[in-house]
Amino acid sequence: MNRIAMVTNGQLATIHMLATRAGFDDDTYRDFLTQQTGHHSAKDLTAVKASLFIDRLRERTGLARTPGAIAGLDSPIAAKLRALWIAGYNLGIVTDRTDRAMLSFLERQCGVSHTRFLKTPRDGTVAIEGMKSWLERAAKVAWPADSADVIANKRAVINAQWMRLVEIGAVRPLNRNAPLEDLDLYAFRVARLNGWMFFQQPHYDQVQIALGRKLRAALGSGKGER
Repeated sequence: MNRIAMVTNGQLATIHMLATRAGFDDDTYRDFLTQQTGHHSAKDLTAVKASLFIDRLRERTGLARTPGAIAGLDSPIAAKLRALWIAGYNLGIVTDRTDRAMLSFLERQCGVSHTRFLKTPRDGTVAIEGMKSWLERAAKVAWPADSADVIANKRAVINAQWMRLVEIGAVRPLNRNAPLEDLDLYAFRVARLNGWMFFQQPHYDQVQIALGRKLRAALGSGKGER
């Protein structure tokens, strides 16, 4: 008799990452988990139920799978690589935002065709740092010293997007010596908040997406986007 495959450690890590991204406190998370799966703990899920629950969380956070999505990209490493790839798309240097295109890039850089072949933490770090180095070179992203600071990493991408818009003349700052001052006003308007202190992770994503549309349109590759 075949044993039922249970939730993996990678799936559990992804579930907790997405729950944090959704802004769930513990009670809200437990209620949502029970509603969606009938279980009070993610550790009791089968691998299949965990995969379905991850999809529900992605929908809740606005990270639902898009056309071109590839199965098996539910590990923390895959999530980081996907976030960097989407950042590249929003920076205007990636033309195809799909998972398939991301894995093609990974194969060219690391010689593996899927993130599941990144067997060790070091392999994952090499892949992630390789993509970050590419974004730094191609889009002048100034990554923070603390690579674990999620908010600082998101701000780095947003700052680079704005500076690219300034460089190509799509944005004309009031103060040429401090062009990022105008970014504050733009970001606050997009997020409908009155200061960075009120921003949470989804608000940074909202601004990055808006700037991505603006940048791709300015580069001539975002026609028709709204």
